[in-house]
Amino acid sequence: MIEKMSKITLLVDEGNAKPALRSLRKLGVLHVKPIQNPPSSDMSDIETRLEETKRVLFLLGEPDDPKQKASGSAEKFVNDILEASQTRSTLQREMESLKEADLWYTEWTKVSLDDLSSLENDGFYIKLYQLSPTAWENEKEKENLIALSENKDSVKVAMVSRDPEETLEHRPVNIPEISSNAVVSRISEIEKELIKIEKLIEGHRCHIELIKQYDETLKKDHQFLRVQNGLGFEENIAYLQGYVPSEEAKTIEAAAEKSGWGYVEEEPELTDNPPTKLKNAKWIKIIEPVFDFLGTTPGYREKDISMYFLIFFAIFVAMIIGDAGYGMIFLLVSFFATFKIKKNGGKLPGVIVLLYVLSLSTIAWGAVTGTWFGSVAIANIPFFKSLIIPQIASFPELFPNMDVNPQDRVQLICFILAIIQLGLASIMNFIDNLPQLKAFEHLGWFALTAGAFTLVLNLVLGMPMPSFTLPLMAGGFGFIVIFGAQEKGKSFLKGVLGGLGGAFNTFLDAISSFSNIISYIRLFAVGMATVAIASSFNDIAAPMMHGPAIIGGIIVLFIGHGLNIIMGLLSVMVHGIRLNLLEFSGQLGLEWTGYKYEPFKEK
Repeated sequence: MIEKMSKITLLVDEGNAKPALRSLRKLGVLHVKPIQNPPSSDMSDIETRLEETKRVLFLLGEPDDPKQKASGSAEKFVNDILEASQTRSTLQREMESLKEADLWYTEWTKVSLDDLSSLENDGFYIKLYQLSPTAWENEKEKENLIALSENKDSVKVAMVSRDPEETLEHRPVNIPEISSNAVVSRISEIEKELIKIEKLIEGHRCHIELIKQYDETLKKDHQFLRVQNGLGFEENIAYLQGYVPSEEAKTIEAAAEKSGWGYVEEEPELTDNPPTKLKNAKWIKIIEPVFDFLGTTPGYREKDISMYFLIFFAIFVAMIIGDAGYGMIFLLVSFFATFKIKKNGGKLPGVIVLLYVLSLSTIAWGAVTGTWFGSVAIANIPFFKSLIIPQIASFPELFPNMDVNPQDRVQLICFILAIIQLGLASIMNFIDNLPQLKAFEHLGWFALTAGAFTLVLNLVLGMPMPSFTLPLMAGGFGFIVIFGAQEKGKSFLKGVLGGLGGAFNTFLDAISSFSNIISYIRLFAVGMATVAIASSFNDIAAPMMHGPAIIGGIIVLFIGHGLNIIMGLLSVMVHGIRLNLLEFSGQLGLEWTGYKYEPFKEK
């Protein structure tokens, strides 16, 4: 659920603004909304420093020993590492240029500009060209041209002349400005300097934790400065506004009375946009890492669908991955991650618990469809075969006497999921809008979706279409038109007329409800593709699983199933999340317009 928020306004003497903000930060409950945008000039220095520290931490990586203690000035360490990194970049660019020159000398000659200058003093002028074989055929009769090397693509030519103005009608090749010996010498020097720099940076790895603490201090100062610069001022009074969960508003009130602050608590107005704080049971909170990854947050006045998102997401992942063998791999990864975290004394994060749920749901679906690494042989093992529901088996050849098509049954399950999820959205909207007449619009959408469901079953699976399908859809459309524009304070007739005015758009939306149900067939299609790809790699590797070729067969299986798992995970992102964020959320009218509740607090 989305917690109720209270809008808070605090007023203090201008001279006491900083102490008041420090006290407020210790409370750690108020999400501050700046009264004015902080001046960029005041924030640029600390933001630059934060960016530099972030770059340094990226360069150093993770510490070898997180518990290792170090002392000294973190700011100086950051400066030293940045200077070393900048010097390294400069040397690496110079090294690239020198290697190009060295390659030129290898391909052409060890001659230098000094050598050419010496020859020019004696009256000989040398120019170098790289010609195509055809161009060389046209020029090679000239007595002052010498072919230095030749291959099927080009000919390297030197022209020796007494006339400094004599040239060929081709672009001459430039000679490096540094001699070959100087190139070799400088490369050696740079290599030694780079080794010293690497050792210097590596020597600072013991300071990683110290630099991380410095980074946290900078973030803390940045947050404080942003809030301070966002204060509003009126005469000698400084004031700020923000939002706090209503249950915790008493904390602010008590602090205001104790410190002598002006204090106003009020309900957010419709024009306000409070932050969103989700409050759910622990088993539901495990889906929040997915929301964080996507950067999606429901608006304060929207619905929290965390529970429904989690349930359907687990089902969708199971059907998209579709392989119990892959599910076992995910489960082993979960065990390993749990072991590492517990070993370091850490608390198990929600994302690992979510991985357990997704692993088990994938194993369950893979077991009942008989899919273990896409192998018929494994599925035919008596124990695994006993777990299979024949009507949805991935390998129907294991059940030769079966008189139904398993693929049709899996598609039917997809469409049943569609009507359950989309119908649930309509019922939720109906309940939320009661007792207003507009609530009955959503019963219309439910009827329309149910009719579209039976129509899809007829068109896609060839199932008989019930006689009530068209009347149900027509009745649902009528409900939407009649009740869709009903509003409080508006007469019933005006609401009907408003609905008739938008009837064409309603018709287009009705068509989209049909396509929304069809969209769920992606669960079947992607799951079937996963099985087909796994089976194909098994077939490729099978002839190689004897004798010396077995190593090649193992490599084929490893690469093939690895790619299949990666594609399955990408499909989860594209398809599994889409059905929740677009089809389901669209039916609910959820637009994900919110932003997270992030109180001003000590970190």
